[in-house]
Amino acid sequence: MLPLLYVVRMDVEDSYLDEFVKWYDTRHGPDLIDTGFHSCNAYHSVVGGPLICNVYEVPDLEIFSSEAYVDVRRRDTQLVEVVLGKISNHSNTTYAQELTVGVPDAALEPGNRPSRRGAVTSPVVSTLRLDIAESAEDRFLSWYRAGEAARQADRPGFIAGRVGRQNGKHPLFPSTQPDWIVLTEWSTVAEAIADGEPDAVADRYRQALGSDVSNLAYNVAALSATLLNATNWTV
Repeated sequence: MLPLLYVVRMDVEDSYLDEFVKWYDTRHGPDLIDTGFHSCNAYHSVVGGPLICNVYEVPDLEIFSSEAYVDVRRRDTQLVEVVLGKISNHSNTTYAQELTVGVPDAALEPGNRPSRRGAVTSPVVSTLRLDIAESAEDRFLSWYRAGEAARQADRPGFIAGRVGRQNGKHPLFPSTQPDWIVLTEWSTVAEAIADGEPDAVADRYRQALGSDVSNLAYNVAALSATLLNATNWTV
């Protein structure tokens, strides 16, 4: 089984960025792991934006209403009193993983806990946010698997591709992001960038899907910090 992808984006005031990174690495990330998050991956955009593009894996939507998660805001005064006032362009979006390429088959099997072999742990990710007309969803998924993902799989540095669709809303920060995400894992920033500039990436989708695709936004982000929950995964 694959967890839900939970992608949190934001810009941080330049003068506060170092303090933000310190807070995230030593306080917020560990707090989220303690609530039951499977993983916390802090990525910083090097192409596109916003700057912060954190990719989490969570078991379900209910975790955001859990006592442990709510308690994070109660206990972390820096989050409530300082951090939220230093950020902008903030979005919290949860996606079900509808299709994957390059993720080991063992990670896709049903089970009570996900396999670590299916976790997002790559040094670099690129993400494309997009809306797809309902009538074109099957065509989009078929084209992605047979066309785009097959092309990327032959490129240096490609690790895995994941297509996600929004699955519910965060209770405090309901997302207004496009409904779909294509998250690609890469070995290096240079190899991710070599796959295409933002306009070139978007054009591949427009050429394949025409007016059935809209609201495209692209970024490439490098890993800043990562945490895996020691008890939530199988091997």
